[in-house]
Amino acid sequence: MTEILNDLIEKYKDWIISLRRDIHQYPESSQKEYRTSKKIYNILKEIGLKVEKDYYNTGVVGLIEGENGEIEKNGKEKTIALRFDMDALEMEEKNNHSFTSNNEGLMHACGHDGHIAMGLGTARILNEMKDEISGNIKLIFQPAEEDAPNGGGAQYMIQEGVLEDPDVDAMLGLHIWPDLPFGKIGTKKGVIMGASDPFTINVIGKGVHASQPYQGIDPIVIGSQIVNNLQTIISRNIDPFEQAVISIGVFNGGTRYNTIPDNVSLKGTVRTFDERVRKGIYEKINTISENTARGMGGKVEVNYSFGYPPLKNNAKVTETALNSIIDILGTENAVRVKRPAPTGEDFAFFAREVPSAFLWLGCNKKGEETSKLHSPYFNFDEDILGIGVKALVSTALNWLEEEKEV
Repeated sequence: MTEILNDLIEKYKDWIISLRRDIHQYPESSQKEYRTSKKIYNILKEIGLKVEKDYYNTGVVGLIEGENGEIEKNGKEKTIALRFDMDALEMEEKNNHSFTSNNEGLMHACGHDGHIAMGLGTARILNEMKDEISGNIKLIFQPAEEDAPNGGGAQYMIQEGVLEDPDVDAMLGLHIWPDLPFGKIGTKKGVIMGASDPFTINVIGKGVHASQPYQGIDPIVIGSQIVNNLQTIISRNIDPFEQAVISIGVFNGGTRYNTIPDNVSLKGTVRTFDERVRKGIYEKINTISENTARGMGGKVEVNYSFGYPPLKNNAKVTETALNSIIDILGTENAVRVKRPAPTGEDFAFFAREVPSAFLWLGCNKKGEETSKLHSPYFNFDEDILGIGVKALVSTALNWLEEEKEV
């Protein structure tokens, strides 16, 4: 299998890269991936897959039914799904390569253009390896991964039945990752990425002239005290062996230097890796905000959203992935990640439904400046695309083969 896979990767390498560049030039925001969706649909149809579209408006799903003769065609074959996110970010690109964004104010700054290209490459190669497939493989092209805090596209695709007909038994996801060296693929059993929960705190006071603060209730001072007090949650309420982050990113209030406003608004995010800790922080944010404001004569309205949950990898699927990476890329390129990342990822909704593994594909080249995800300068060496396809194809085939033997 390795020789066949390597030959196919080499055969379609330039095609995969050309797809990435085309998609990069025409980025589309969450829930508006119309051109991207149409392109994916047309390519999957041309390859010869069974294709469905319009999941959460722009989502596309391709199905490959294996032809391994040892499997009886009785509808009981196992199915593994591979997910690829599609949307771009609302930001202006600052790169100067030949395929920069043509859509003003939009950029593929999180690697989703590469994910799509790998997904289409994976589809084409797997379709040419049908006789190696001991079951079914679904390729899920998902919109709106970046659509937090609106919930992300994964949960809506699930609600619309993307994990059914045939039922999905396991899933794989992959993300280009600047924090790992080029060509290495990392993952871990258990939680690999954090929950991402946004919140807003509206502080209500009483506006007056700034020269007479005693006649009013200053929401700026109350808000400042709330910001400080919220940090005690991490230092005084969370077990030091747990991990969590509370950050305020927006503090809005006032219109003039000499006027105390009626209200201010705070916006922030909570990142956790454990559901118990997640719930405890939610309760503390409400309690501290309300009591701080009340003690200073004001009021608050707290709006807290439970966004993307922690992304938890299944031990068995993860081990299959690591062994597959070792087989196809070598032991030195398989990284057992020690710590999860606090960034959120809506693949977590899939991982809550079926046993899953999420992989990080390293793109950091030593000696070169590597931009971080969500940077207007983000880019990567396109040779990693073939590496990612190898890992996904190998893992999917090996998982199906293992399940056949159970």
